[in-house]
Amino acid sequence: MNPSSNKLRGRRGGASDAGADDVLCYMDQGSFVGLRALGRGPALHLTWLYPHAIDEAAVRQFSERLTLGLLGRLLQRSPLPWGRHRWVANPVPGPVTWFRDPLPNECLPKLRNVLLDLPVDPERGPGWRLAVQALEGGGCALTMLVSHTIADMQAASQAIADAVAGRRLDHGLPAPSWRWSPVMLARDSVESLRALPGVWRALVALVRRSRKGRAGLSRSSSGARSSHDHFQPAVDVPLVQVVMDAGACQRRASDLGVASNTMIIAFAARLAFRMGRVDALGRVKLVLPVSDRHSSDRRGNALRSITVMADPDACRNCPRALHRDIKAALASLIRHGDDLSPLFPLIPYVPLWLARHLERAALAADLPVGCSLIGELPLDMIRPCGEALLLQISILERYTASELERLGGVLFIPCYRVGERLFFTVSGYVPGCATTRAELAPFVRDALADMGLCGTVS
Repeated sequence: MNPSSNKLRGRRGGASDAGADDVLCYMDQGSFVGLRALGRGPALHLTWLYPHAIDEAAVRQFSERLTLGLLGRLLQRSPLPWGRHRWVANPVPGPVTWFRDPLPNECLPKLRNVLLDLPVDPERGPGWRLAVQALEGGGCALTMLVSHTIADMQAASQAIADAVAGRRLDHGLPAPSWRWSPVMLARDSVESLRALPGVWRALVALVRRSRKGRAGLSRSSSGARSSHDHFQPAVDVPLVQVVMDAGACQRRASDLGVASNTMIIAFAARLAFRMGRVDALGRVKLVLPVSDRHSSDRRGNALRSITVMADPDACRNCPRALHRDIKAALASLIRHGDDLSPLFPLIPYVPLWLARHLERAALAADLPVGCSLIGELPLDMIRPCGEALLLQISILERYTASELERLGGVLFIPCYRVGERLFFTVSGYVPGCATTRAELAPFVRDALADMGLCGTVS
């Protein structure tokens, strides 16, 4: 299973996203609704490490070139309360923040706390931004934040590679306009009418799910966001990076009779087990994003997902069963679609209180573990302002301690390859167990040892 090549060839079982080219797909609309409902949303966090200072002109050029691709946009709300929003062009480069006081290399993870206060917003802007942190010894770190509503990792990596190569892509997005104009009202009314058949089908699917006892939605939920959460300080979810030789991982996987990506997912299951992130039966709920992106795709999040319940003991001793379960889940996704896509046409009608409840239902049920297999990145990804020593990719989201307590913590592991090196970036927080980087790192080392993998943990 390689997500970089694992593109879904059809959309059976899902909702049609037919509409004008600038209309947000349902996934992007849902991402924005969640952002406004929760008061927070995930941002892609990329950090390039340089052994020397980088030229300010090179950073400005990189920022300007990023506006010429898929990141050069923002969303504009529909004038209809139930209307689907639209993408508009945004030729303004993201701001660059310079932290000129040198920081020791070992203190670089503390920069994440500062970045939590640098907003990115897909509607108000900036949709993405850059920051440069000077390091002791003359080096520096170039950091980029991208609103996940605007781009998933596949879209962001392509946009970055295009910017580095100097490619200009015209996506034909309209300029921002006054959204209450009669023309826009008429246009969005027609779009809403076209979507009605899908809305009715989604309502029927929702009723069927409710009758099976899987809906159970209520305003009064223990996952509701407290009114004072917004004023609590942000808690940075600890981050640990693992770097290993891709060939060594492949050889270990071959010894166990599985693909290297199965080894990575098995590692995620073992890590979740060691951190106590299991259900009542001792299983790990693995949620694996699957890319649905095609050429000239303008969606921000061209993703679907599969869920696999893994036995952590079997993952350690014989991950072949996990490999079979993943293949079966992928085959089912291609043939039948997923459970949620048929409900997507209802997203424009979802009230914010319901979106808050759904986050609790999605993130706290069986303590899911996200494992994103990004695949091999273009080599241009490692040279935004000249060749970098290291690239780190993670998710940055502004949680408070009470939110993390209600969610039972979080665990997310993106994995990507650059050249001959394989990178895991572990973002994990378990209340009372792993709340700092120093507490998280031993769990990561133990899980690697469980799978017979060797890597540098930092």
